[in-house]
Amino acid sequence: MSGRRESVEERLDRNWNELMQELRVMQTGAQILAAFLVVLPFQAGFVNLEHAERIFYLVLLVFSALLIILLVTPVAVHRHLFGHRVKVTTVHMGHVISKIVIMGVGMLVAGCVWFVIQVLYGWAIGAIIGGLTMLAAIFLLFVLPRIIKPRSSIPAEPEQVAGAGETIDPQM
Repeated sequence: MSGRRESVEERLDRNWNELMQELRVMQTGAQILAAFLVVLPFQAGFVNLEHAERIFYLVLLVFSALLIILLVTPVAVHRHLFGHRVKVTTVHMGHVISKIVIMGVGMLVAGCVWFVIQVLYGWAIGAIIGGLTMLAAIFLLFVLPRIIKPRSSIPAEPEQVAGAGETIDPQM
């Protein structure tokens, strides 16, 4: 039991709204990075990139476009299924897509760092820093959420101690 007094429909609406908020946060970051990538060819120094750097750029550009399309997919499915009383399907689909998008945004961020560093300092430094950024993204976005031990319930009394000198406010 979650402790909430809500109907199945209310829970599904709340879950859908939470998913949409999470996707909005990710969409902003993905769109900013995509905009950065879109304007690069119009910069004077772009013509100086080597063939391999242009291929790397192309992969990042296409990946960012596909990521943005994936971010919009739950909305498209919701619009298509609107009124069919299949909110369970749309919430589940949105949940699955959001997990994919989380990793995609992490990979895009790390890829852009990798690209910029390798253009500025060469392939070796780019691979080291970009690779470390990719590992950090994988750890923070994939591993860490899986190793965090969730608390089983919210304490009934605010006086119950959460840790070193802090209390938990059940109204939060």
